[in-house]
Amino acid sequence: MSVQDKLDIVKQANREMLDYFNRAFLNQLEDIQSIKTQIFEIDIKMDELKKTKELYTFKTNSRKSVFSPFISDGSDTERGKIINEQMQDLTGVRESLIMKIRSMEIRLSELKNRLSTLNEASDAISSLSSTDLAEAGEHEEDEGFTFIDEEPDTTDVVRHGYNILMQDAFDKAVTSTLLDKHVKDSVTALGNKLDMIQYLLGTDVNRARVTLKELRSTEAQILDSIDDVEKRLDYGIDSSGALSEQITEFLADQRAAYPDTDIRDRVDFSEPGRKLHPIYTINTMKLLRIFFDNIYQHAEASEIQFTFSQTTNAIEVNIVDNGVGISPDYMTESPWYSSLHKAEEIIFLLGGHLTITGDLMTGTTVRFGFSIND
Repeated sequence: MSVQDKLDIVKQANREMLDYFNRAFLNQLEDIQSIKTQIFEIDIKMDELKKTKELYTFKTNSRKSVFSPFISDGSDTERGKIINEQMQDLTGVRESLIMKIRSMEIRLSELKNRLSTLNEASDAISSLSSTDLAEAGEHEEDEGFTFIDEEPDTTDVVRHGYNILMQDAFDKAVTSTLLDKHVKDSVTALGNKLDMIQYLLGTDVNRARVTLKELRSTEAQILDSIDDVEKRLDYGIDSSGALSEQITEFLADQRAAYPDTDIRDRVDFSEPGRKLHPIYTINTMKLLRIFFDNIYQHAEASEIQFTFSQTTNAIEVNIVDNGVGISPDYMTESPWYSSLHKAEEIIFLLGGHLTITGDLMTGTTVRFGFSIND
């Protein structure tokens, strides 16, 4: 791989990170503007309540004349108390929204700093491509002595290490974003809606019922988001048991989740009850999730043939689908953070092998394996 190719990889990674944080920055701006709109609406409502309160106060004071034939029964005073309570509730909601905006603005500032750093990195990469690259090219053309005892070529190892570190950073960024926007923001929204229900119970019971239903919907969204984060963190993989049990449960879950896909399996364990080191169990299940999810999302397959073999010293897996196939250039066409790239790096770390082939006629075939020991 030439110096230019390496720089192109770095440029692409930097560009994709810039796009990711740009989207996060714009989404945060939109959320802040939405909350400011809510505060504006609350201010209008408080102004209306204030004017209504002044009207009742004026009417009460006008009846203090000795010529008035009416005797005050205290109803106007009671209305004033209700309005005061409503204004206090709205003030509480307003203050909670302002606090939320402040925390979001801090997050916005952090995103801005990250974007600034990435833009500086982009400028630095551009300068490298125009100056240092030329110098590197001159050195490549130089002919010198060739020694017998050369250092081993570590270029491939460095590339894998770079990809692994980038994917780890990306996964952490995605997970933290999910926790921040889908969980923490939803919990904050729950608190705001509870405050609003407290206010609406004294003013509009029907609207309070609607808001209560919205609370249930928000609760369901939070649970779904937590499930998503748990899946990303491999929470459902039980590394304490035998791998044969995990495979059996995995296939049952896949058939239940995708009943329209015919999954045919042939699973062979030389020692079914053998408990492997957790690193083998966890990463085998992670690889199966990656390849099966990829079939469901992209292959448009109606049938999957799954062959799994665990011998004393190795694990070998074949996954064949009858879908639309896969491009022979899938590793260069797919983004660096894609699941197939992650699978490649996992297998590299395990010292294994991976081949993926396919076309429109035969679908896609995935073969991978690696050695195991206790």
